[in-house]
Amino acid sequence: MAERGRQEAIKIAAERQQAAQTALERAVGRAGVPGRFRGRAFDAYHALLSEQKVALAVCRGYADRFDESLAEGRCLILVGGPGTGKTHLACAILETVIRRGNTGLFVTVSEALRAIRDAYSPRAMRSELEAFALLTEPDLLVLDEAGVAVGDAEKRRALLFDVLNRRYADQRPTILIGNLTAGELEEYLGERIMDRLLESGSAVVPFTWESYRRQPPARLNDTA
Repeated sequence: MAERGRQEAIKIAAERQQAAQTALERAVGRAGVPGRFRGRAFDAYHALLSEQKVALAVCRGYADRFDESLAEGRCLILVGGPGTGKTHLACAILETVIRRGNTGLFVTVSEALRAIRDAYSPRAMRSELEAFALLTEPDLLVLDEAGVAVGDAEKRRALLFDVLNRRYADQRPTILIGNLTAGELEEYLGERIMDRLLESGSAVVPFTWESYRRQPPARLNDTA
């Protein structure tokens, strides 16, 4: 009887997770993943250089051990030049995490800030609380294009701090992607946010190689 009750509880929890992800995807469309990056897999990432192999191993390991990251609020920061595969690997993590029953969302910094600011409009489709919940409640948030100048820097930092601090407090992991160095990213986000992102053994992965987009045409399908 006890075992049957435990299995029923697991089933109910899984159904609730699926319902939450379905509602999220209804709100933003396919978890927000851009069409170009849907279905990206780890096996499709061409890791030829030793640094690329390290990045692939770290990202695959993060996906495989996401339950640990969720329990500890462990984040992942992918930084480096454009076209080096950061978004490809982040989307591979996200799709793996969702496929295993967790909730997840992909959004750019500008989209996240716009969602919050639009909540203050008289014609807003979401309340401020709903806009924040969209960003703070998924088990995994992938936040892309960190470094893009959006509005006043102080207001941007304040809004990002509110989102990321709530996720930090609730121990919900965030993957942050930026075409920056780690130092430039800290300047963009502010020290308070960076400190929270780096707690609990969170990793910073530098993507220092040349853009895949500059490779011969046969490699163009692997850009990210």
